[in-house]
Amino acid sequence: MKSKAQRGITLVEMLVVIAIAAVVAGVALPSVTTGLAAVRLTSAASSVASFLSAAMNTVERRELPAEVVVAPKENLLAVYTAASGAKPAGKLDLPSGISIEGGDPQRFLLFPGGAPPRVTIVLRSQKGDRRSIRIDPVTAVPQIERLEAQPQ
Repeated sequence: MKSKAQRGITLVEMLVVIAIAAVVAGVALPSVTTGLAAVRLTSAASSVASFLSAAMNTVERRELPAEVVVAPKENLLAVYTAASGAKPAGKLDLPSGISIEGGDPQRFLLFPGGAPPRVTIVLRSQKGDRRSIRIDPVTAVPQIERLEAQPQ
C-alpha cells in the first residue's frame, strides 16, 4: 500500500507531457494557419462577388447609373451614385491578409438596362493563393475561379 506522500505525478512526467504537447502544436500550427488563410480568401471572394451583384441590382432597381471603384492600394471596393455624391453609396473593406492585385484604381460604370462591364478582380492571400472574381457580361453572374499561385 502506498503512502500519501507517493501519490500524484512527478516533475519529469509533467515535463514529458508538456514537451509532447509542444511538438504536436508545432507540427499542427502551419497547416492551421494555411487553412485559415484559405477560408479567409474564399470568404473575401464571395463577399466581392456579392458586393458586385448588389451594385448591379441597385442600379437596375433604382434606375440610376453607378460607378464601381476598385482601389488596390486602399484594399477597398466602393460604389458611387449621383445620389451619394462624393460619399460612397456602399463600400467593402477586405479582411486583413487579403489584398487586391493591381496598381492604379479601376473604375467601372453601370447603367440601368445596359450590359454589365467585363469586371475581373483578383484577390491574393498572404500565403500566395489567388482567386479571380469575374462578372459574366452576358448573364451578369459573378464567377469565382482559383488561380495558380505566383511567387510574391
